[in-house]
Amino acid sequence: MPFPKELRAENLLLRSLMEEDWQLEYDLSRVPDVPQWTYYPPDLDEPGARRRISRTKERQEARLAARYAIVIDGRAIGTVGIGWRDGGAPEIFYALISAGRGRGAATESVRLLTTWLFDHGFTAVALETVAGNTASEKVAERAGFRQTDSYLGYQGGESVQVNRWLRHSAPLV
Repeated sequence: MPFPKELRAENLLLRSLMEEDWQLEYDLSRVPDVPQWTYYPPDLDEPGARRRISRTKERQEARLAARYAIVIDGRAIGTVGIGWRDGGAPEIFYALISAGRGRGAATESVRLLTTWLFDHGFTAVALETVAGNTASEKVAERAGFRQTDSYLGYQGGESVQVNRWLRHSAPLV
């Protein structure tokens, strides 16, 4: 199944990352809590940011993952994506620059991708947060996800507690 090039909500556009989005990757790697809570490496340089965009395009062409710029009022304020691990439910992930926060963009982006996945036959969608990332946990809750599991994971060479969240296309009985 091909990923969409873009998805729209009332005040929000998700569009596939483009080469010129290297600046967004660069900026996200400098927001102090983005590398803390996500897999973004800290302090990417321009070549590193461009490589991330190139890798994203390759993974999207291979239908392994997709990443989108979150655009409000013509400005990219973050990224959101879909990936698969171990053949399980598709997983959504996201990160916003500081200026993009507090506007509901992360929640709306997660809802938009979740709806697209449900509309294309998936019955469950996953999301993971590092324990203690209360802002991201609130996004998951507002988007209709429920925490189902926790496990010990690794991020940046450190051991971290990871919370797994799921949303099902139909309510569980």
